[in-house]
Amino acid sequence: MLSNLSHPVDAAIVAIYLFASFGVGLLATRVLRSKRKSEEDYYLAGRKVPGWVNGISYAVTLMNSDVAPAYCGMAVVVGLPVAWFYLSRFGPGLMLAAMLFAVRWRQLGIRTGPEFFSLRFGGRLGRTVRVYSSLMSVGIGMIPWIGAGMLGVHMIFGPVFGIDDKAVTLAIVLPILVIYIWISGFAGVLVTDVLQAAIIVAANLIVLILVLWQFGGPTGLATAVQTALPDRSADILSVMPVPGHAVMGPWVVLAWMIVATIGMGGNVATEGQRIFSCRTTRDAAKVGVWGEAALFLMLLLLTLPALGVLANHPDLYGADPEIRETAYGLMLHDYLPVGLLGIALAALLASVMSTIDSHLNYGSQTLVNDVVRQFMPAMSDRQGIWTGRLLMLVILACAVVVTYASDSLVGIAIVVSGMFGSTLTFSWGQWWWWRVNIWSWFAAMVGGPMVYFALGWLLPHWPWWQQQIEISAAAEQGMAMMQAVIAMTATSTIWVIVTLLTPPEEMAVLKQFYRKAQPMGLWNPVRRAIEREMPNQIQSEQPRGLILGGMATALLGTLWVTLGVLGISALVVGRYGEAVGQIIAAALLALLFQRMFRWHLARLEKG
Repeated sequence: MLSNLSHPVDAAIVAIYLFASFGVGLLATRVLRSKRKSEEDYYLAGRKVPGWVNGISYAVTLMNSDVAPAYCGMAVVVGLPVAWFYLSRFGPGLMLAAMLFAVRWRQLGIRTGPEFFSLRFGGRLGRTVRVYSSLMSVGIGMIPWIGAGMLGVHMIFGPVFGIDDKAVTLAIVLPILVIYIWISGFAGVLVTDVLQAAIIVAANLIVLILVLWQFGGPTGLATAVQTALPDRSADILSVMPVPGHAVMGPWVVLAWMIVATIGMGGNVATEGQRIFSCRTTRDAAKVGVWGEAALFLMLLLLTLPALGVLANHPDLYGADPEIRETAYGLMLHDYLPVGLLGIALAALLASVMSTIDSHLNYGSQTLVNDVVRQFMPAMSDRQGIWTGRLLMLVILACAVVVTYASDSLVGIAIVVSGMFGSTLTFSWGQWWWWRVNIWSWFAAMVGGPMVYFALGWLLPHWPWWQQQIEISAAAEQGMAMMQAVIAMTATSTIWVIVTLLTPPEEMAVLKQFYRKAQPMGLWNPVRRAIEREMPNQIQSEQPRGLILGGMATALLGTLWVTLGVLGISALVVGRYGEAVGQIIAAALLALLFQRMFRWHLARLEKG
């Protein structure tokens, strides 16, 4: 993608970035960690991290190596509506997780997501689920992404430094990552992530400015697109999804929103580490808000310059995925001179390194907390930290194997995401319905992937379905999203039926969980049992409508962020009146959201 773009100046800038990351990572101990040497200090930065730091860290962790080619590739075949690709995937989901679950997760006082299952289900089976979830999270959810990240590092480093062998690339980058994580722990991850986010924003903003400069400003850019693609320019310059579009029509946006939103927040992985490490419950709720704002800013600045690539290379519009994903490399080639290219390459490395360091740190933490300690409960904190460090090397070694076995970033993403999308409704059920039990979990987590793969075999036998996927590679991707929605519906039906046919967990387990988590939703039988046993233990009724209030607050948060994204998109193509109206509306809704956020959080803390 970046061949023939290297220059000693660019290579020097990338090297400076790597050493700066190393130094900042080592200094993180003084910024966030306390003087005590405990596991909470090492893995949760002493639980004293501000919400905005954790939010930015989580946002940049989502920016893996596949983001730049995938999103810019989407932008050149969609245009401005590409914003709906990430608005649908992350907008409602991150806000709902923040408004409905973050406070409750922080109140639990646990260290990892799988630890939740010991509280929710109890007993030997609960511990078994905890161990299984941890191993699956690391083995299926983390190691492939770390491998993908390292593959992405090589794709960036190879052309810049003239390196063909993956081993040389890994030998340069991995020691820097391992050393600062080894010494500083989660604090090193957080502080370097904030640095990396700043580099990504700065680099992408520079690219956008250079694109606008070349075309003579926003109206010049819009004119260039209209000249290059006169028949499609209205679709490209629209800020709304275009009905009937082969790649990003309204139905595809809706499918993405359903799959990516339902269940969000009910389980946690690396974002859980951010929530658990916050200094207060309110900071925990701010993680999702800051994360969404930071993520959308980075993605917006990444995708908007792709309009310039489309104006110069109109043949990319309607191209197949393997062709359109060269758009990012073309953008760097067309617009970045020596020196500035090095900054862009550093931004790419920043996005990859943030993903790798987060997964390495959290992966080792969950293996220690949820696997090793289940068999060695007397292990000291010092032993736990050293065990985690050694396990981090094991995870890294497994990820290196993935790196050598893979040549496609997209292929890794498809395998990982396709397995678990059908199980997500259960994530909400385990929090909101007291009847959910261990057998519900088995029905969802084991049955879900089976349903998904079974549909992958059955649906192509349907003539209409086969006709749709044969239209184009883009159409096949859209039908894959429809398959996920169908699998989610079928899996939800299965686990609800299993729940109704099996007894709930023991009341003692449910009461203990309720006291710690204060869950919302259908928990009245458990609440009444606690009141009968100890009338003074529950001081007051939960405020009514907490779930609806959280959803309304999340919707308002999603609206103001969405209007802000659309307003900036319109501004870049010279539709100034439309842009000003949307940005003003976004600002007003943001002020209203701030008030509603405080109101909702006060009710949550009371309940």
